[in-house]
Amino acid sequence: MSMDNQRKIYENPRMWGRTPPQTVLRRTELTTMAVPADVRTILEVGAGDGLIIDALCKTGYAPVALDISLNALEHINTNMRVQGQASQLPFKDNSFDLVLGCELLEHIPVSIFQSVLNEISDVAKKYIIVTVPYQEKLEWNNARCPACGCIFNGAYHLRSFGEKDMKSLFTEFKCVSLVAIVDVLHPDRTIGFELFIRHLLASEYLYCSPSVTCPLCFTPIDKRPSRNWIGWIAAGIRYCYRIINRRKTPLWYLAFYEKS
Repeated sequence: MSMDNQRKIYENPRMWGRTPPQTVLRRTELTTMAVPADVRTILEVGAGDGLIIDALCKTGYAPVALDISLNALEHINTNMRVQGQASQLPFKDNSFDLVLGCELLEHIPVSIFQSVLNEISDVAKKYIIVTVPYQEKLEWNNARCPACGCIFNGAYHLRSFGEKDMKSLFTEFKCVSLVAIVDVLHPDRTIGFELFIRHLLASEYLYCSPSVTCPLCFTPIDKRPSRNWIGWIAAGIRYCYRIINRRKTPLWYLAFYEKS
């Protein structure tokens, strides 16, 4: 996906201003609680529509929100809003005590991923906090465009992270805390055999949302596709798997980094 297409996707007004689920509110609470007491200045890179920014403002901070999307920034209740790219932050080195990158890194294309990490590291004076999905298998949330046939991750996630990845993100910052947060029973997880049947045999890609558009032709993916009999077999496998496997699973990693 090109940078121009990515920018157009995130200007979709249907992506922003929606009521967040309780799991996201809990993640926001845990993120704000992780802010050290000696922090005075904060930047959030990829602030979206400002869920974390608003929470920080309520606790007395005056954070700066940066996002690629003007439509997203319009939902943030602060004047300290900056439209910009994470790979080219318009700030001097060591400008902020803390830099937040929450639900950001999984969206970054390979071509600029290292640049984004470098920029975050440069402008952070003391600390960095990052949250990403917990050991995500990207094919879980695949969608298929009904117009052009493009298959893509419906959440626009381009990479997944494990514990080793999180601990080695930044060269000048040490990961001093890494926790898996917000455990839920039966998240949207499945097994490889069910995915094989659903994707390759039934040609069924279930991810859909009013906020999702195809990254190639920008057709809305807002209707669940019809299901054939092979798809119903896959659904039965998932149902049985969820009855047997009733353990809770974390949804996100929360990593705290301190400058070495």
